[in-house]
Amino acid sequence: MKTGSTKWFWPFLQDGDSKAYNGELKKAMWAPYVMRVSVQQTEYLSEKRQRITVRSVSAVDWQEESKHLIEEISKLRNGC
Repeated sequence: MKTGSTKWFWPFLQDGDSKAYNGELKKAMWAPYVMRVSVQQTEYLSEKRQRITVRSVSAVDWQEESKHLIEEISKLRNGC
């Protein structure tokens, strides 16, 4: 699966090749990714709705994630 590309699935849908499409989905199913999402809440006819949009997808940079966690832990310890 091509990370960063939102149209990796399009050729599978055009060809009607559901086997290949399902294969690509299974490859990505348990792989770790970092996703940037946005959530928009609306109310229509007294019914609350949420629209969740994926803005970007990237592979996990474990070094960057570790630095971020260390920063967050040190903030908690320092009482910030």
